[in-house]
Amino acid sequence: MIAQEVIVAKSQELHQVVDEIVSVVTDALREHTPIHEVEAKSLKMLLRAGQKAAQLLVDCLGNGDVGPEHQLPDGTTVKRSDEPQQREYVSIFGKIDIQRYVYVQRKGQAIEFAAVDARLALPAGKFSYLLQDWDQNFAVEEPFGQTVKMVQRILGLKQHVDSLERMNQEMAQQADTFQASLPVPPAEEEGEIFVQTADGKGVPIRRPADAPPIRDHQHRSGPKPDRKKMATVTAVYSINRLVRTPEQVVESLFRDPRQPGPKTPRPHPRHKQMRALLDHVDMNGDEVDGRAAVFSWMSEQLAVRHAGSDKPIVCIMDGEEPLWIMRDVFQKDIPMIDILDLLHVTPRLWDAAMLFHPKGSRAADTFVRERVTRILHGDVSGVVRGLRRMGTLKEVRGTKGTTLRKICRYLEKNRDRMRYDQYLACGYPIASGVIEGACRHVVKDRLERTGMNWTIPGAQAMLELRCIYLTEQWDTFIEFRIARETQRLYPYRDTLKTLHWHVAA
Repeated sequence: MIAQEVIVAKSQELHQVVDEIVSVVTDALREHTPIHEVEAKSLKMLLRAGQKAAQLLVDCLGNGDVGPEHQLPDGTTVKRSDEPQQREYVSIFGKIDIQRYVYVQRKGQAIEFAAVDARLALPAGKFSYLLQDWDQNFAVEEPFGQTVKMVQRILGLKQHVDSLERMNQEMAQQADTFQASLPVPPAEEEGEIFVQTADGKGVPIRRPADAPPIRDHQHRSGPKPDRKKMATVTAVYSINRLVRTPEQVVESLFRDPRQPGPKTPRPHPRHKQMRALLDHVDMNGDEVDGRAAVFSWMSEQLAVRHAGSDKPIVCIMDGEEPLWIMRDVFQKDIPMIDILDLLHVTPRLWDAAMLFHPKGSRAADTFVRERVTRILHGDVSGVVRGLRRMGTLKEVRGTKGTTLRKICRYLEKNRDRMRYDQYLACGYPIASGVIEGACRHVVKDRLERTGMNWTIPGAQAMLELRCIYLTEQWDTFIEFRIARETQRLYPYRDTLKTLHWHVAA
């Protein structure tokens, strides 16, 4: 038990730091100190004050001695440790010293009750919930090493990359449960159309330490087999219709970004939800088929959000056939409008243009513009016939001929998903805008940076957290996770109100 005199002394130390902050202002007025220097000095003092305030709270709570024995609400009797036990705790202000009694059934067993831990709602690990929040909020956007440097520069805390990686994976274990707990959006808040989209993105995977050397790859160029694993990234949202003409779409595609143009108000996605899954083993040790799992999840989303509605459902994806096959497996009974993402068509038309015209030429630009316009008017077959006829007349052979045939086959294969004239008239989305861009960037902006490679558990954890972060649900997720972990760690926390131990006034 800490003597009352010690509590008073520590309280005075806190007041002293506050007085020092005030003196910074008075000194700055006298010495003409630049305000940025005042900021720097004040921040350091505020961090000191925060550390002393947190330590004072812990000290005032005492050591949590509720007697030699304590009976839990379920009838279990636990016994007090012989001496107070040290608890490691790192806050945003630095380390806090926590000495408290713990209660177990028998020596050597896991702690079943610690009044101070429960009263403070301490996390399972040593890092405070607020520090975890800040660490991972940075880490979902920046490399772990950069996050360590940023936090150290701001708070003066030295952390290790390994700690942040473990923290990331532990935090992500609650992501699936969090997604399932989200309430169904009110029907009146949904847009006029429901949209689902999916895409496959490769994640660079680290070769396991015990894997045999891949000697047969030493002299091969290009990406090595098994160095990337495919993550399936999906999004479900609703949106209002936006009716446009083919000419308006073409104008937006070819507009010079340096020239200001008329801005058409565009509807915004509503209640966007995202998931991204690799093939992996989950926290229960079960193998998860990532692609199957996300399509199952999308089906569940539509089942609850579209229930009782006659609003159209649009499925917009690229031409990767396994995605459409998986869609049919899980959603064959859900009526949908299938749309090939226009932004997977235009690059192929540019590839075709390069077969007949110099790159960057006005002729190439005109070639693509004319064919995009025709495709948007519904003339996919005519464009394919024209490409083949040009290939014959220009005697396109060899590698160029192979490229031209692939382009034509792609357009023919996806013709039924390219009724863009009908889609535009109905106000359906036909290209990957902000939402689909974010869908792709779940992987690219964080997991595919130069030199990066991941373990599968590490990559899956980052994907889970980035989806939450990019859908602006981070704060809600943090609150959810803390509430669940507190309930798991301290199921008897509410009973503390009836317990009495020495607490400083």
